[in-house]
Parts: sequence; C-alpha cells; structure tokens
Amino acid sequence: MYQDLYKRNIDKGERQEIRRQKLLQEQKLKRLEHQDEQRELREVHKPNRRKYKQLTFQDIYGSDLAPMLSEWMREKPECLDDWFLVPCPKGQRCLVVSSRGKTTMFSKAGRFRMSFKSYLPGGGASMKSTSGFSILDCIYNADNDTFYVLDILWYGKQCFLDCEAQFRFFWLKSKFEEFEDEADERGSNVENFKKFSLLNSCDIANDVLTAQTLQTFPLWPDNIPELDGFLFYHKDASYTCGPTPLVCWLFPFMIQDVLQMSVNSSYVPPPNYSSPWLYMEEFDKDLARKRQKRKTKQMDCYIDTDTASTDMDSLQEKEVEGSNENEATEEIVMDEKECDSLERIMNAERLLELEGISEM
Repeated sequence: MYQDLYKRNIDKGERQEIRRQKLLQEQKLKRLEHQDEQRELREVHKPNRRKYKQLTFQDIYGSDLAPMLSEWMREKPECLDDWFLVPCPKGQRCLVVSSRGKTTMFSKAGRFRMSFKSYLPGGGASMKSTSGFSILDCIYNADNDTFYVLDILWYGKQCFLDCEAQFRFFWLKSKFEEFEDEADERGSNVENFKKFSLLNSCDIANDVLTAQTLQTFPLWPDNIPELDGFLFYHKDASYTCGPTPLVCWLFPFMIQDVLQMSVNSSYVPPPNYSSPWLYMEEFDKDLARKRQKRKTKQMDCYIDTDTASTDMDSLQEKEVEGSNENEATEEIVMDEKECDSLERIMNAERLLELEGISEM
C-alpha cells in the first residue's frame, strides 16, 4: 500500500543505478591501466612475527583484501539482463586460503576459525595440491560441513580481483569441474578433509532458467542447507573488497515486491513484514544494535582481563622478585633479532597455529 511512497524518497544523487555506473567506469579505467602488468603476489608468507598473538587475515595478507559485501537491492535495476542471480545457503561468510599444504578458514572480519585439508592449490589433500596459493570467497555450512564457493580472489597464484564477474564465474565453473570428481572419490580417505561446492550462478537474461531457480523449493536436497537469500552480481563488476552497489541482496520474500518476479510460495515472509523497504530499515537497525551490544561486551571483557592481570602482577611482585625464568616464560614480545634463524621462525608459526586451534 505504501510502497510507492518509500520508493519516491530515494535521493537521485544516492540512487544505486547512478553509483553503479560511476563505479563500473572506474573499474574499466583500472583494468586498462593494469592490462599489460603482471600483478605479483604480495608477501603473503611473511606475517609480522614480533608478537605471539593470533594474526588476522589482514595481518597476513594485507588490509586491502577483504570480502566483497553487498547492499540491499532497494530498486529494480534499469536492465536486469546485466545481472547474475546466485542462491546463497545459510551459513558463515568466510575467506578460505590454501597455501603450503593446508587450507585455512577466516571469518568475514578476518579472524582465524579452522585449518584443514582440501584439493585447492596448496590445500594439502594430494600431491597435486601441495603447491600453489588460492583465496576463495565462501559460505561455510556446519550442518553438512561444506564450503559453498561464492567467488574467487586468487587461484594458483593468479589474481582475479580485476576480472569481470562473468569471467570469474565461468572460470570457477570450469575449474571446479576438473577436481570435484577427484575430491568426491578420494576426500573420504584424507584426514581432516573439507568439501567444497560451487554455487550456481544464474544469468537473469535467461528467463526460463531464472524462473526455474526462483520457483524451485528446496534448492538443495532435503533442504540442507536452507536457502538464506539471493545475491545479485553485475556482470561487469570487478571483485571489490568491501561494500559495493554492484552486488546486491534480497531475501526470497522480497523479490516479488522489488523486482516484480514470482517466487515459490514456500518463501513466506516473517509476521512483521509489511514492505521490503520498511523491513530493510528495521533489519539494519536491529543489526546495528546487536553489533553495539557485542562491542560493549568485548570492551567489558578487556577491562576485566586487564584488572585481573594487574592484581596478579602485584601479587607476583610481592612473592617473587627477579624471577628471570618466569619472565622468559611469560614474555610475549619477540624482538626481530630473535627471529634470525629458520628454527625460531618455524617455532613461532607453530605457536600461532596452536593458539588458533585453542580459540575454536
């Protein structure tokens, strides 16, 4: 009833379509500038070892690398044929890195989550996958212990950040067809092995395939995993680290109102749903409240930990003076000069891995 009112309130200067066109033009210019350049892999294997702490993804691979984050699709694009539709299962968004014979999962915020074996380059599940390097944008579903691949940043030391979405999706599909059979056949024989499954991207220009995707329920056998929503990728979009209007998101029950496309009747809206724009606004407010609450709780924990540490230090100073042995054991800062030998560096890396496993 009130949908038109919300749509008219969108400022022309902030319209997604205008921002999309501007961003696409900037990306085209960037591709031309880098056309004849071979982008070298940054020093991904040289983390800062000065401190015994759990390093984040950004600490190791650079602060400029991050997942590509979507915006709400608040309005219907002028040309839907320029977009891909990707069904997304419920799960944890993550970046997966394969290197040096192991595969590592980092959360969307860059925190270490787990290490395992895979058939990705450098993933360690076979002799073929002991060398190489890859970074994939994934969703991890714990119900079936599977990583669902959304997109690609690096693969086999090849950078795909400046490639268009339609090329990245085509390349991923062809590459996954090569090793999925091997992974299914031999994966059960590999200790600590995790399965990867590529999410199908649907070209919205294909009316039949798009209608079939939106009308199918469930999209995965036995509804495992459950569908969370749909991502929309602009075909010409490069991989943008961070939020971008070239990737948009809608829950299934919103598609009818925003895009005027029919979906399966099993996608029932929640009781508090009246219009997609009101729901988006309330959803964002609720998410902001949860983030603030979590941030406040973390700060309180830090304060309590610091207070406890101060009290313990005071007691130790009174009971033991000049205990060089305890100081050496509890020292957490490594001077750069102490990392001269390969043996010490390897010991530091093993300690980082142990700390990561203990936080899971």
